[in-house]
Amino acid sequence: MYRPSGDQATSTKGKSFLLKYRFLRSFRLRIFLIIMLIGMCSLVVMRRGLLANERNAAIDQRSSSVMSMMRILSNRIGSSFFPEDISDGGITGDLELLSEVYNARFIVTDSELRIVFDTADVDTGKYLLAGNAISAFRGKSVSEFDKDEGVIEIAVPVYSSAEADSEAGKPVNAVILAEVSAKPVLNAVEQKSERSLLIELLAAVILLGVALIISSIVVKPFDRVTGAIRGVVSYEDSELVVSDYMETEEIADAFNDLRARMKAVDESRQEFVSNVSHELKTPMASVKVLADSINMMPDAPIEMYQDFMQDISAEIDRENAIISNLLSLVKMDKGAGALEIQKCDINLMLENLIKRLGPLAKKSEVDIILESMRNVTADVDELKLTSAITNLIENGIKYNKKPGWVKAHLDADHRFFTLTISDSGIGIPKEEQAHIFERFYRVDKSHSKEISGSGLGLSIARRTILLHRGSIKVDSEPGEGTTFTIRIPLSYIADNTSGLD
Repeated sequence: MYRPSGDQATSTKGKSFLLKYRFLRSFRLRIFLIIMLIGMCSLVVMRRGLLANERNAAIDQRSSSVMSMMRILSNRIGSSFFPEDISDGGITGDLELLSEVYNARFIVTDSELRIVFDTADVDTGKYLLAGNAISAFRGKSVSEFDKDEGVIEIAVPVYSSAEADSEAGKPVNAVILAEVSAKPVLNAVEQKSERSLLIELLAAVILLGVALIISSIVVKPFDRVTGAIRGVVSYEDSELVVSDYMETEEIADAFNDLRARMKAVDESRQEFVSNVSHELKTPMASVKVLADSINMMPDAPIEMYQDFMQDISAEIDRENAIISNLLSLVKMDKGAGALEIQKCDINLMLENLIKRLGPLAKKSEVDIILESMRNVTADVDELKLTSAITNLIENGIKYNKKPGWVKAHLDADHRFFTLTISDSGIGIPKEEQAHIFERFYRVDKSHSKEISGSGLGLSIARRTILLHRGSIKVDSEPGEGTTFTIRIPLSYIADNTSGLD
């Protein structure tokens, strides 16, 4: 029993998971999640920002209120005989009252920062070395919020009124320090935080609905694209047009281009099948006629039988040639027709193939001329390239005048060699030149029976040259002849496929 390997089992499970939870790959879901993520992050940041601002504003207001009262007391202390009359002037009573109102602790020091009054009655007589007290002793009012302790620390200087006219020139005679509890403020902010949390949850529910609506609206054009594509049942249907977004318009354009190309491929395939059927059927029809003729003449002389059998053999050879060419094209199309690249003397190759075509040229009263400008050695598949060039020269011989000529001109530079094959034949009309490399295409339909051929030679030649990363061009004038120009690199580069485009 076959059992999948570990990697195969993992891959199968992964595919099964993706199929089961296919919605996780939904574009609509991702849009929905992005909107929700952005919206929720915005709500959280906004809520925290508002609460922070609310807390800071409440603390600032409480600090300002306490500091105002402390400055009033500072002026009263500064104008009295401090510290002797701090109790007699009612200042201690006011500080104790403020302590109860603001839930705070007030401390008053003398000019040496020794505590002379403490509403908590804990540190009286000790020296106050807190940073805020020192700053206030230097003439600076200070207000700070200690988050860890939850208190507001306020320090106000007490100026002596006896030695200067302006506050800037008055010496600091004492310091008033307050530690104000921020719990009332924080509790109020906390209550607002709970109410804002309910508002945030309500906003999240609204955001959920908005995200669902927006994600559906955003994806709707893509749903229309999918529906329109599924609704296409033939190439004759109207073109797909979805212009909601630039992306959907590009998808529609790409689909229309693909459909047009598929239509062209389908038409080409149908034409190819029709041509193959016709080309394969013609020799078989001839063989059938010849065989029937033999059967109808049982007493025919042996010479007639031999002539008929020769004709049958020729038709069979023609059928084999068509099948062989078709197989060659199929192999090339599938990439199976790999080239066997080797160093080749192009001059010698041309001399040998022209020598082989000599009898055919002589029979057709056509002279073959080889012009070589220099010795050329290149990396090619000699067998396939020979077959391609033979097809071109054979066509030059077949479709020529009597007498006529075919000329092969070879030249090269440091990268490419160029072979020009020209003839004095009947030529090719301009409107036909774009189709001559198509399979089974025959320019001169009137001579298709007189001149043997399958209509595949030029197609095979072009494909072979492209496999060599080369190019082939045709130039012709009716009645004046045809010129094929082949250009092939001297060095073959296996991973370069640009020639096959």
